[in-house]
Amino acid sequence: MGSGRKIINMQKDSDALLVTKLKEGNKFAFEALYEKYSAKLYNSIVLLVYDKSTAKDITQSCFLTIWEKRNNLDSEKSFTAYLYTIARNMVYKETERLLLHNKFVENKLNTEVEPFEEDAINMDVSLLEKQIELLLQNLPDISQKIFHLKREEELSNKEIATRLGLTERAVEAHFYRTMKLLKEELRKFIMIFLSLYFLNNC
Repeated sequence: MGSGRKIINMQKDSDALLVTKLKEGNKFAFEALYEKYSAKLYNSIVLLVYDKSTAKDITQSCFLTIWEKRNNLDSEKSFTAYLYTIARNMVYKETERLLLHNKFVENKLNTEVEPFEEDAINMDVSLLEKQIELLLQNLPDISQKIFHLKREEELSNKEIATRLGLTERAVEAHFYRTMKLLKEELRKFIMIFLSLYFLNNC
């Protein structure tokens, strides 16, 4: 039997059986799980970061972690929940990195997204970017200005302080509080979104 057909046949096995085989180092079991869930995971992540390259990297990193830590898997527990936890943490880290720079890509996506997410394809910015803007609207005007000046114009604290007539310490304090809020709220948003769009579709 060819390896491709063997992987297809193994996809019919339960996750518990595949995980048991994976723990034994069975690469076909790993590839079966990858084929079974990678597209759904990618489609969820790409709607958050709106960058196909980043979403692909995170998806592949998630499964690489699964392979490297296969001995820690428990066949009696949900594989998708374990994969979700890994993906959630990786998206958290990527979000924190992107928050410091205006790096959320505003490109239209093409047909790589599955049908159940067609409505989201028409968006022109990432869900995270939209969530950031919503959160910023509830902050004081001065905090919004500092965030945009630092993130979009890439000004230093000193340059922002001069422009707004503030001390550098005040600028730093406003930005720190804004970032702390955004990180906390985006963590909640990512957790809920991945639960709805990944776990509920597995």
